[in-house]
Amino acid sequence: MQTTKSNFDCFNPDSNEYPVIFSIPHSGTRIPEDMKLILNQVPLTNTDWFLKELYNFIPELGFTLIQNNINRYVADPNRKSFAINDDNDYRHNVIYQRNTFGQPLYKEPLNKEQINQRITKFYQPYHDRLQQLIDHKLQDFDEIYLIDLHSFAYYPRYEMMSPADFVIGNNYDNTSSTDVRNWLTNELKRKKYTVSDNFPFTGGYITKKYGNESNIHSLQLEIRYNRYIEDREFREEEISIYNQELFDSARENLKQIVEAFKIKVH
Repeated sequence: MQTTKSNFDCFNPDSNEYPVIFSIPHSGTRIPEDMKLILNQVPLTNTDWFLKELYNFIPELGFTLIQNNINRYVADPNRKSFAINDDNDYRHNVIYQRNTFGQPLYKEPLNKEQINQRITKFYQPYHDRLQQLIDHKLQDFDEIYLIDLHSFAYYPRYEMMSPADFVIGNNYDNTSSTDVRNWLTNELKRKKYTVSDNFPFTGGYITKKYGNESNIHSLQLEIRYNRYIEDREFREEEISIYNQELFDSARENLKQIVEAFKIKVH
């Protein structure tokens, strides 16, 4: 089932049983050795912790899945490749210079050569492979679905953050049909989750780049940390454990929703 083992894993890449691709770009934890040497001792916060474990049923159900093994702090696939902004804000840069709490990551700022090397080695291959998967699906299907999976924390200082359990982003129905967003919303609500429509996340670069085509329905699905890790607020930290009962419950609910998606798209 697993055919690629490097900076990312790809499952069921040649299967066209379903017109669906799942992507997990932010759950990787691997940091290259040369990067470790120049890092300050600050937490690499806001990783999508344990999403690969949460969604490990996806390949078992026959769906195509690409998941990043490299941490988003190395290079962020969910940003534009040319997003290099002097403000050092992680939201505006493909290569972060600060963590998501604004702490400097490096003893000395990265130079342009270092940034370009990371884009070439860690960023572009993920997008090249994702494009290959899309092209392969479109050989057999008139329309396909790309579901980009993420998670988020609710921090007290981010009062604008939605308190919902899930956020569905499709750029206000511009990257997918209203029908598929409504279907996913209703399925989540049947599991007693609350759902926010495009707030505070409208979908990142992956969703908007690939959902720009009329035959690709692209959605970003965000699950709140306290619905699958632990029922608490999160701080500037790296997370190494989770509440097994909560995790298993979320995993089973999501598995049932993905199984139902088979029927919708088949």
